[in-house]
Amino acid sequence: MAIYDFTGKVALVTGSSSGIGLSIARKFLEAGARVMLNSNDAAQLERTLEGLGTLRRNAAGFHADVRRKADVDGMFLALLDRWGRVDILVNNAGFYPSVPIVKMSEEQWDDVLDTNLKGAFLASAQAARQMIAQGGGGRIVNVASGSWRIAREGSGAYCASKAGLVMLTTVLAQEMGPHKVSVNAVAPGLIDVGWRSVSEATRAYHQATVRQTPLGRMGTPDDVAHAVLALCAPEMAYVTGAVLNVDGGLSAGRYGIPVSE
Repeated sequence: MAIYDFTGKVALVTGSSSGIGLSIARKFLEAGARVMLNSNDAAQLERTLEGLGTLRRNAAGFHADVRRKADVDGMFLALLDRWGRVDILVNNAGFYPSVPIVKMSEEQWDDVLDTNLKGAFLASAQAARQMIAQGGGGRIVNVASGSWRIAREGSGAYCASKAGLVMLTTVLAQEMGPHKVSVNAVAPGLIDVGWRSVSEATRAYHQATVRQTPLGRMGTPDDVAHAVLALCAPEMAYVTGAVLNVDGGLSAGRYGIPVSE
């Protein structure tokens, strides 16, 4: 049973053919919203739409690379042509290779920053202009990461992009406040997105992170989705410019080390 009722609302979720984005899109559909899903992988997007079952009647898909303005513009044109408005934007599309800065190429840096930050800027600007034009307010939620404020080796571009995304969130919250559009971010911790296989190094990273998490487990995509829907609920209309941690307490402090006497 859906907790929230988004009947009559139109949502766009970028990077939603799998993982966290798919869970967010599915939860909005279950709550009655009409949802456009997005991916830069056309075949995966079609498989995802087919897997929605009866929920597909209120869903649409658009193949677009959020790094490219022409693609984002086309996506919004298709959204407005289909449903005439947008009430909710969730910027979820993300890219996170693990490469030390001294070994990182310019192309790798650009891929991460363009996907995680520029893509959110392009989509947010389009959504904001439409929300202003149609009146009635709206919601923008950016999927950041705990890495926006906690550095991690091998993730220089990723951490920089997520820190930038949080600042984009707070600035846009100020600019859109007069238009009754709230802009917030969620900051997931370690989320189990159903990896088919992981290396020994990645497995060790997962184990170490769980040991530092007070709730003692990885999160699920649904954990993040519930937080996003909560921020979009009418009851949360006075919350804007916030960053909601969805990390089982990982960001609360140094957990799991011996207690000093």
